[in-house]
Amino acid sequence: MGRPHGFEGLGLMNMRKAASGRVARAAGMIGAFSVAITLATTGLAQAATPGNLKVCTGKNFYVTVKLPGRGGLSVTPAKFPNKVSCATTHLGGKTNERVDVFAGDRYMGSFIYNGQRGAEVHGIPGPSFYVS
Repeated sequence: MGRPHGFEGLGLMNMRKAASGRVARAAGMIGAFSVAITLATTGLAQAATPGNLKVCTGKNFYVTVKLPGRGGLSVTPAKFPNKVSCATTHLGGKTNERVDVFAGDRYMGSFIYNGQRGAEVHGIPGPSFYVS
């Protein structure tokens, strides 16, 4: 007595699903581990200084930050061709403040600045940014 017709490939399909599930989980774990290592190593090298807001351009674009709670105060570092440049401004402060980030006149997003921690804004290709 054999298997009923149509079930010949069922065992092979289950093995393929199990293998692809293991591969997907392994890839996800490797990706998460890589992100954790990257954040751990870059976080130590780029710690913000309390009271300061450091703004760095992208390699090929300007980055401007605006603080609406301070009358629209804005910081735009000088831009040199194919180079990243930074400007540090001492803002002080002890409360949370909204900071808006722009690439040229294009709004990219916002973050919260607290003077007790300070912040560094870095332009990255896209254009986009990250804050440390």
